[in-house]
Amino acid sequence: MSVWDRIFMGKIIKDFGTLEEKSFIVGKFKKSVLLVERRGKLKIAFKWSGFALFGASVSYFDLSIESLPKLRQVLDEAVEIAKQHKHY
Repeated sequence: MSVWDRIFMGKIIKDFGTLEEKSFIVGKFKKSVLLVERRGKLKIAFKWSGFALFGASVSYFDLSIESLPKLRQVLDEAVEIAKQHKHY
């Protein structure tokens, strides 16, 4: 977890680490998940970070804890669909 995560997202409760990481010739791209507290509320934050030869980028978006049951439902359904299509 970086200082930038703390500045942009608030208090980091848990860094769940990297979900995906891709390297290419002159750079790298990572997708990560954090549990954060912002303005007194818990949120799940998704972080995309990348760097290349002449630059870097970091972006975040978050979801309220209340949306996690819906997210779980979506992920479970996506896994079932992927299994049916033999991509899992």
